[in-house]
Amino acid sequence: MSIRMIVVLLAALLLVVFAAQNTTPVGVRLFWWEVSAPASVAVFVAFAGGVLVGALLFWTDQRRAQRRQQLTSPVAPAKKQKSWWW
Repeated sequence: MSIRMIVVLLAALLLVVFAAQNTTPVGVRLFWWEVSAPASVAVFVAFAGGVLVGALLFWTDQRRAQRRQQLTSPVAPAKKQKSWWW
């Protein structure tokens, strides 16, 4: 069994233990919405939202960097086609 698999299984086990130990409902309010959910679900939703926002920011930054690089890099001259005997 590889070390990567052991780490993944250990993380999954810790996640299951965390979810099992945090089943007490907590109230979450945002403006006029109020939701009651287990603490583990609330933490997971907050984490997933953070990952989503981070991924969107990273993606837009990468696209800007690619566009900036395309605008500043000189256009390479077209290659001459070689003849069939060369």
